[in-house]
Amino acid sequence: MRVPEGAPVSGWLWLQTKFPQLRKISRPSLGTVAVISTLTLTVFAIYAVGVQPKLNNEYYRQSQAEKRSTIKATREELAQGLPVWKDPFDRK
Repeated sequence: MRVPEGAPVSGWLWLQTKFPQLRKISRPSLGTVAVISTLTLTVFAIYAVGVQPKLNNEYYRQSQAEKRSTIKATREELAQGLPVWKDPFDRK
């Protein structure tokens, strides 16, 4: 595409004039961009929720121990009258 001298040129067109190999590459459609971005967000969400806590479980153990140590009540007080959970397989 010919552009008059001194006319403003967009970034993509400027790159195409500097690197003629880029003219063979077409821009992806909006649907393709939407699908790729949805897949990318899904992969990041799965990593953040499922994989990362498994890899860094020491941080979560330490955090849970710190938070439980600040509680100043017994299990019975926290249950508020409901039966406290007991192991159903605990045999005497």
